[in-house]
Amino acid sequence: MKTEKFIDLKGGLKHTASSAQIKSDGSLVIELHDFSSEAEKWLGNEVAFLLRVSHSDKSKMLSCLLAGQSQMLDQSQEDDLLLQLIGERFTDYYEVKQWIEENKIPYEKEFDPWA
Repeated sequence: MKTEKFIDLKGGLKHTASSAQIKSDGSLVIELHDFSSEAEKWLGNEVAFLLRVSHSDKSKMLSCLLAGQSQMLDQSQEDDLLLQLIGERFTDYYEVKQWIEENKIPYEKEFDPWA
C-alpha cells in the first residue's frame, strides 16, 4: 500500500488552511479548508475546495516547476520533490490554482460541503 504524503502551505486568507497531498492513488490534491464564520453562515458548516491533478499529469507539473530540468528520480522521490517545490513556491490554494491554469496543467475541481 502506498503511503500518502502531506504538507501545509504557509499563508492564505484568515480562517482558512491550504495543503498539498499525494494521495494513495498517486494523484496530487491541493486543498483549501474554509472554517470561517462566513462559510458557516452561508454554507452551513466548514467546507473544502480541492484541485486534483492526476497521477499522469504530476510529471508535467514537476517539469514546469523545474523549468524543464530533467531529474532521474523514482516515483517516491518525484512526489517528495513536487511537494517540496509546491511548499517553497506557493503560499495557498489560490496561488497554486492560478499557476496550474497558467501552465495548462489538467486538473479536476471538487467541493466538499461537509469538511
